[in-house]
Amino acid sequence: MAAAILRAVLLQLAAFGLVFGAVAAFSRLPAVPASLLPFKALTGTERAALALTVLPHAALAFLILAAIRLRPGNTLDPGHPFAPDKALHPATALGFTRPDLSRRAVWLILLWPALQVAWTAGLLWLAGQPPVRAWRLSPFLTGEVFLAWTLWLVVLAPLAEEMLFRGDLFGRLTRHLAPAATVAVATVVFVLCHAENGLLQPVSVLPLGVALGLMRLWTGSLWPCIALHAASNGAVVLARVWSTG
Repeated sequence: MAAAILRAVLLQLAAFGLVFGAVAAFSRLPAVPASLLPFKALTGTERAALALTVLPHAALAFLILAAIRLRPGNTLDPGHPFAPDKALHPATALGFTRPDLSRRAVWLILLWPALQVAWTAGLLWLAGQPPVRAWRLSPFLTGEVFLAWTLWLVVLAPLAEEMLFRGDLFGRLTRHLAPAATVAVATVVFVLCHAENGLLQPVSVLPLGVALGLMRLWTGSLWPCIALHAASNGAVVLARVWSTG
């Protein structure tokens, strides 16, 4: 179990390290004409900040697939109900399989976005931060930058994080833990990995972590987890857009 958790942490650190190294190396190259760079309205520092926010998730998805391919075979215990008897393709091993969608899973996907916004708003009020003020978008997030930020939150981050937490980590934890304990441990790691900016964010994603773990158990697939995560993040984006006016 400890090895599975350490693996998840190291994969995230490696992903950030790769992007940080690439950004640092690019900054040492001869100046590139602004017309050849994306996000022309940004300064070099702002462009680097955007890259360090968005690209680690792309690197993380790549590293997870590479790590599984280097050690082929199922990430789940052979006796687990999600695991067939033979070695799996890396994507299948992570849980990219046809989901067994029950009615409760569909209802969870449909209802969760509103619950997530309400939960986050309540936490902000308890912290003395009116949501309408706290959710206002930075002036930095306009035009194509806003589009990149939205795609990161709604597509890239849910994909990469679910590959790690409800895919690779979840599968490895099932070798040692009962289903409920697997959900709990995967949720704790998920929450702690969102603690880089204080306590509010990890507490805000705690119920989401539990819901995603249950979704993985109920459906046996990563696709509904990605959909639920994307819907949750998308609802927060809409709340922030509405608050900004």
